[in-house]
Amino acid sequence: MGRRVLFLIRGKLGDSLIAYATVRQYADSFPDDELTLLIRSKYARLLAGEKGVRILGFSNRLSLLAKLVRLALEPRFDAVLAIWAFGEPVRWVGRLARARRKVYIDRRFADLYPEYPDLPPEPLQSEPAWRVAQLFEPRLPQPGELRVAGLAAAKAARPVAIGIGPVSDEPRRTMGPEILRLLAATLRERHPGAPVRIFLNAADEGAKPLLDAGAPPGTEFVFFPQLEDLVRELGQLAHLYTTDTGLHHVAAAMGVATTVFYGPTQAWRNAMPRQPDFRRIRLRSLGAQHCEVKDCARPVCLEHAVARYCALDFDSRVETTPAACPLRPLPGDPLAAIEVHEGPDRQAR
Repeated sequence: MGRRVLFLIRGKLGDSLIAYATVRQYADSFPDDELTLLIRSKYARLLAGEKGVRILGFSNRLSLLAKLVRLALEPRFDAVLAIWAFGEPVRWVGRLARARRKVYIDRRFADLYPEYPDLPPEPLQSEPAWRVAQLFEPRLPQPGELRVAGLAAAKAARPVAIGIGPVSDEPRRTMGPEILRLLAATLRERHPGAPVRIFLNAADEGAKPLLDAGAPPGTEFVFFPQLEDLVRELGQLAHLYTTDTGLHHVAAAMGVATTVFYGPTQAWRNAMPRQPDFRRIRLRSLGAQHCEVKDCARPVCLEHAVARYCALDFDSRVETTPAACPLRPLPGDPLAAIEVHEGPDRQAR
């Protein structure tokens, strides 16, 4: 008889999908085990129909409590694995879910989750989830790619459109109107005849300057008020070009070819290590380092990563960045060149 395992994921869109790669790897590696996943309802819909995993969505804290009461009536789990979750609800799961073993990412909930892995100083984005699960099942292989069968099925058979994702939840990872216009013009040249669609959530703060400026010539704005709208539109793309945001994880899970422009964040960490058709672009001068300047209002590093990819100059300068910007102390011209990393196991590190 297989083991009963409860996984908990409670995070943002991209982080949740990356964590799900570990659940998928576990289900494929140990098909006789009985797996249950607790995850936000809006993300649970993206995973509908996944084989070998019972998906239980929760829309709020009361909904989560109701699910835990339901689970308490079932046989005890062999393990609760909180592979990517934060906040007080993590404690509720630790208290109410009956299990022989309980594992969390680190020691912050050690009173309820006495087991936690030793993580490297700079783990891959996907690594904490896998390390938690591996502590319970040491034979679990590290997941190399993100793929969700239901999402992949939503991809058109012969997609032709080109997508751009310019907005993140941080200004320092968001493209402004000028650099977006430059990228759009370049993509129209490199993909002649293909529709170019710019993906925007009108509610995002970073979308307003782009909407005020209007869509670049020959392009159109695409809005996705619901995740189902996003999946439908991404399914029409032959390639997505985007900043580092959750959008690219959905595209990757669908099998859409993706190019991500990284500014302050580390290209080698923020994606699956062997994701097919996935390209990372960042300024060469930044190497593997992460920028901790959270109040950067204009991401010069991102702008020039895009500009160099387009083989064009751009007028923003290092001198306009915050005083703590890691570009400032670098010798020579830190904006002069980019690194492009693509294909299996090629990490930008």
